[in-house]
Amino acid sequence: MKNHRMPRLSKELKKIFNIALSQKLNDPALAWVTITDVIISKDLHYAKLYFTHFNNPASHDEIKAQLIKSSGFFKKQIAGAQIMRTIPELSFFYDDTEDRAERVDALLASIKDEYDEDYDPDIDIEDYLDDDDYYDYDDEEEEDDYDDFDEDDEDEDR
Repeated sequence: MKNHRMPRLSKELKKIFNIALSQKLNDPALAWVTITDVIISKDLHYAKLYFTHFNNPASHDEIKAQLIKSSGFFKKQIAGAQIMRTIPELSFFYDDTEDRAERVDALLASIKDEYDEDYDPDIDIEDYLDDDDYYDYDDEEEEDDYDDFDEDDEDEDR
């Protein structure tokens, strides 16, 4: 039986942390910071929080340091929600998924620019293929090919 408690608990903690960041914690250094993922250890003693920030001029390390300073407030929010018996130790990590996605988009755009000159979306590949290029399989020919195979030969090889 699959345990559904851990994903639900991670989802609830993520919701609690994001509400706390956006509505309860009045820290301008943490403006536009969002918790993107929460991973909880199996024993519920440790939680990894992945964060990202938009329109925030502070560096990732400065925001991480500020989140570490605010971890007591986050633990108090977990205790107030009464969804866990033990309050986990929180560790914060920057989620660089958006940065990697931008790099992939830039690479794809550069590749598209290189090949964009030759590409014509109105071209139909069937116009370039002849009917002779297709090989029609005959059922009789396939059966003949397999007649050469003898099961006794297979047993001798083993």
